[in-house]
Amino acid sequence: MSRSSERERLALLRALFGAAEAPSLGVGDDAAVLVDPRPLVATVDAAVEGVHFRRDLLTLEDASARACEAAMSDIAAMGASLDGPGCGLLLSWTLPPALSDEDFLLLARGALRAARRVGTRVVGGNLSAGVELSLSTTVLGRAAHAPLLRGGARAGDRVAISGPVGAAALGLRALLRGDPDPRWREAVDRWRHPLARVDLSAVLSGRATACIDVSDGLALDAARLAEASGARVVFDRDALRLHPYATADEALDATLHGGEDYELLATGPASAFDARWTLVGEVLEGAGVYLRDASRLTEVSPQGWDHFSAT
Repeated sequence: MSRSSERERLALLRALFGAAEAPSLGVGDDAAVLVDPRPLVATVDAAVEGVHFRRDLLTLEDASARACEAAMSDIAAMGASLDGPGCGLLLSWTLPPALSDEDFLLLARGALRAARRVGTRVVGGNLSAGVELSLSTTVLGRAAHAPLLRGGARAGDRVAISGPVGAAALGLRALLRGDPDPRWREAVDRWRHPLARVDLSAVLSGRATACIDVSDGLALDAARLAEASGARVVFDRDALRLHPYATADEALDATLHGGEDYELLATGPASAFDARWTLVGEVLEGAGVYLRDASRLTEVSPQGWDHFSAT
C-alpha cells in the first residue's frame, strides 16, 4: 500500500483539477483568487467518516462526491449558480496516516466528478493528517439577483418541492439491514449519489420568496423555513410522492423525517415554478408545519437529523 508525501499529493491534485482561468487563480498558491461583481454566496460543510458515511456502505469516490454535492446544495437553495467566474470549491481534507495513494485518488476523483457535473472547478483547499477521515467542502457561488433566504415566505404562497423526498432514507435503511431486494436499488442509489439541484437556480432567482434544501428531513427543514418566515407551512398529503415499495406508514415517515435527499423546498406564487417542481402545499398565517389530509390538519413534529440530538 503506497503513501505519498503531502507535496506529491498536492501535485496530483493540481494535475487532476487543473489551473483556473483568469481572472481566477486556483490550486497551487496560498489562497485562491476569485473575481466577479455579482453577490458572493459561500457555504462550508463537513462529512466525517463514522458520522456521515461508512466505507462498507459506499466507495470513497462516492463519499467524496457526496460531500461536495451536499455543500453545493446549500448554494442552490440560495438561488445562486456555480458555473461562472468567481465560483468554485475549496476542499479541506483530514486524512488518516494509513490512507493509501489509491484511496486518496478515489477521493480526488469523487470531488472532480461532482465539480464537473455542475460546471464548476476545485480552486484550492488544504490537506492535513488526523485520526479520522474528514472531508470539508467550502463552496463559492454567485447570485444573479439578491440571494434567496429562508425568511421570505408569506401567507398565500404555494409550497413546491423539486423532486421526491424519502427515498434516500429508505435506501440507507435497506443498506443497514442488508436487504438485497432489488426494489430498493433506486432508493440506495438516491442515498449514495445525491445531486445538488443547482440546475434550478435560474428558476428560483427573482421568482421564489423563500427556499431551503431538504438535507435533514422535510418536516425539520420546513420548520426552519416556517420559523424564519414567521408563517405556517401546510403540506397536502395527497400531493407528496411516497415511495411505492414501503408500507404507507414507513413511506410517510421517510418522506417527512428521512433527510439527505437534497431536493429544494421553496415558496412563492404558483407561476414561479415550472414543470420540474411539484406543488405540495401552501403557506398560511401562524406557525409550525402541518399535514393536511382532506380537511383535517395535523401538526407535524419537526424531527430529522440533528448532530447534537439523539432524535
